Amino acid sequence: MQTFPRQINGRLNNVPSISSKAVPDDTQSSRKKIIIIGGIIVTIVLCMGAVAVPVALALTYGNTANTTSNTTVATTTVATTTTVATTTIASLPSQCSTYTTINDATRLITAASGTACDQSLFSSSTTWVRFSGAGGTQIPTSATSTNLCGTQATGWYSSALPGSGLTVSGTVCFAWTSNTCEWSTTIQVTNCGSFYVYGLITPPICNARYCTT
Repeated sequence: MQTFPRQINGRLNNVPSISSKAVPDDTQSSRKKIIIIGGIIVTIVLCMGAVAVPVALALTYGNTANTTSNTTVATTTVATTTTVATTTIASLPSQCSTYTTINDATRLITAASGTACDQSLFSSSTTWVRFSGAGGTQIPTSATSTNLCGTQATGWYSSALPGSGLTVSGTVCFAWTSNTCEWSTTIQVTNCGSFYVYGLITPPICNARYCTT
């Protein structure tokens, strides 16, 4: 009976013992997995950050560039729409302000015949005259009949009138009987804008007169 325990003990001694090295360490394995997973997450985050930062910068600078461009365009528009207006007024000849005014209704081409003669009023030197009022404002520019406007030989202007501010030399004809230009003389005419002045000299004969209309 005593030999059985020895045999059992001897068999037990031959059974290999389980050491701590042979048993897997679950804690260490879990730590390794956590570290690996954490590293993957960090890598993903870094990659996303690398993509997101340039995009954000591009959007920011893009908006800034657009704002700057809009400001520049607006400034250019204002500069190009600024204008300066200038007005030039041509000066009129001196005879437009220095002249002799004649207001004589008997000079009208509607007035009756007479014996008036302008040789007593004008000379060989030019006299600047402005006709005005009820006596008419211009020497007629079409042929007249004789024995009108207070005289016998009636004077009318047969040339072209000047433009505003200009002076021309023209012909005055004196009608007699059936001839509308029996005698003539050369005068000057200035267009003063709203009226004419005439540089008159003595007519060639009597009784002759400058008529008006």
